[in-house]
Amino acid sequence: MKTKKHLISKVEESTTYDTLIDDVDEVETYQMGFQPPKPNTNTSPYPFTLKVHCWNRSDIDKFCILIGKKLSSDKKTFTFDGRKSKDPKFIEKRKNLFPKRQTHRNRIETKLWTNTVDFKNDGWTTYITFEVVFKNEERFVEFTKLVKQRLSLNRNFMSFPKPKPKVWKYHWVCKNENVNPKYPIYIVSKNRGDSRLTSKCLERLGIPYYIVIEPQNYDEYSCMIDEDKILVLPYSNSGDGVGRSRNWVWDHSMSMGFKRHWVMDDNIVDFHRLYGNRILPIGDGGMFRVCEEFVDRFKNVPISGLQYDFFTIDKSPYPPFVLNSRIYSVLLIENSCPYRWRGRYNEDTILSLDVLKHNPNHKFDINTYKDENWSGDLCTMQFNCLLQQKSPTQHLGGGNSDEFYFKEGTYNKSKMLEVIHGDVSKVKWMYNRYHHKVNYLPFKNNKLQYVDGYDPQQNKEETDLFEFERVKDWFEKRIRE
Repeated sequence: MKTKKHLISKVEESTTYDTLIDDVDEVETYQMGFQPPKPNTNTSPYPFTLKVHCWNRSDIDKFCILIGKKLSSDKKTFTFDGRKSKDPKFIEKRKNLFPKRQTHRNRIETKLWTNTVDFKNDGWTTYITFEVVFKNEERFVEFTKLVKQRLSLNRNFMSFPKPKPKVWKYHWVCKNENVNPKYPIYIVSKNRGDSRLTSKCLERLGIPYYIVIEPQNYDEYSCMIDEDKILVLPYSNSGDGVGRSRNWVWDHSMSMGFKRHWVMDDNIVDFHRLYGNRILPIGDGGMFRVCEEFVDRFKNVPISGLQYDFFTIDKSPYPPFVLNSRIYSVLLIENSCPYRWRGRYNEDTILSLDVLKHNPNHKFDINTYKDENWSGDLCTMQFNCLLQQKSPTQHLGGGNSDEFYFKEGTYNKSKMLEVIHGDVSKVKWMYNRYHHKVNYLPFKNNKLQYVDGYDPQQNKEETDLFEFERVKDWFEKRIRE
């Protein structure tokens, strides 16, 4: 019979984890749960402008009747005052109803995607988009009740009518035999043996993984997960944050001789492929393999990862990936990266900025950005071709939600980022709480570099070998199997 002592992994931590609390203490005394009072300001979020996307003429007619307004195509901006028109209707005055659509095909990311798995998402053009102005909260609430949609001040757009919930009949499935990722996947988890969202998702997709837990959680997780997939950390309840566990994962991957490793949060519900103005769930690990093969073409992308699906509108034009932004929740990390995880809070953003600022021959200075002279020699890559569906932060118990955020609020995490990367990050009071706001524009000149000897014209066969198809009722077939 195995004891908990025997279950603890023999891989040791190679570095002492830096929580960065001492750095914050030099600027502002760190206090557990400290929240400064709301700023004494008279600024108001109103007037607030909401973009309303309508996709066909019949929807516009219904919208006019619902809000009681007489609208026209030459006056797309109007103030919602609650007053009703006697003859609410829409007047079309345009001759060209469907202007040329936007496209991503001229972007550098799309051109670099050449000789990779097919990607297209040019987007659709709305029939018309109105800009509705609200002068106060009363009118905004009145409007939300009319359209029967959940709206907020931190999202300035909506579609009318409300999109119907999607029922997935198709899944993207790779036609190749070897569809699993070539690099190991780690899920760092704590006190979530009951939910296990990411674990359940990967099990459903047949993708191998490790789940990394603390010793006291072993019984909770081993009841539901094969013990061969469980890695037990050599410490418990350190209070250092998830970054320490991610550094240990890094060491474990290196001990097995891998070039890169995936590390994921434990609240990922599903993964989707964005293609042809549709967001469809995937049925296996083929798209993860595509991302790996593409990143391996370059020698200066130590951090890459997946975009959130809720930041993506399937009807909008997107390139297959974007460069030099933050990478959250699902990351593919090169083990030779010169930086490690650090910080009690916001470790994802801190690591991304550490990488983007790297240039051994030139120290980053925010002022050089104004002259467009800064160019770091490392990049981050965020994929749009494969998306993650994540449970909203602080909506799920366990993990950092229980240990930090429910108890300590949002100010400390935002302040830590401002102290460490204050040239591009600031604490802001927004939406009735403290947030951090990061400026990534200074890193737009960080350029990708192919690995030595790679020629995109001579290496056409790499990910062209990965072919995908849409399979109807995939989930039901998987259950029967």
